[in-house]
Amino acid sequence: MEYVVGPVIALLLGMKFTDWKTKAQAAAIADLDKRVELVQQTEAELPKKVMATVMPLAKAVQKINQEIGL
Repeated sequence: MEYVVGPVIALLLGMKFTDWKTKAQAAAIADLDKRVELVQQTEAELPKKVMATVMPLAKAVQKINQEIGL
């Protein structure tokens, strides 16, 4: 009887542990997917923000150069 019960209990515990670890891994993967999407959105917006910041500065430098005569 012990020859059957021991391995069955071990199998059930192993299956429960595997299920538990798989769920934890799936949650971690979902979190990483959200972070990747956030980084991709930031990368798409970054050049626009840089141009919006640099363009007034570049125009001011051009205006100064014209006034100085460079």
